[in-house]
Amino acid sequence: MKEDVKKRKRQGFMLLELIIVVAIIGILAAVAMPNLVGFTDEAKVARIQSDLSAIGTAAEVYYTKKGTYPESTAVLVAENLLKSEPQPPDKVTYTINKTSGEVTATFKDVTYSSFGKKAGTSSGGATTTGS
Repeated sequence: MKEDVKKRKRQGFMLLELIIVVAIIGILAAVAMPNLVGFTDEAKVARIQSDLSAIGTAAEVYYTKKGTYPESTAVLVAENLLKSEPQPPDKVTYTINKTSGEVTATFKDVTYSSFGKKAGTSSGGATTTGS
């Protein structure tokens, strides 16, 4: 009877082997997740900066034509200077300063500007809010 036990081949995995594999996968996932979150924030910042650049350029063209800065991005769309109103990520608001033409947006406590990145907030101007 002992010979029968020795002759049987083991099929499948033992429970301990499966637990070890799942633990290793869990550790690797825990290490990788913070990096992925950072990549999504970087992508959102890149989108915001791209939108600010496009809106800022359109606002300057509007200023050249009309002598004043636009009240909102909707005016730029109506004048065919933008195809459509930009939809910023995570409820970010784009603000056009009617005095200087600077377009700003705040994301994660950092204010980005069509003139460059800066800290703090800007006041005055029209806004476009993302969903």
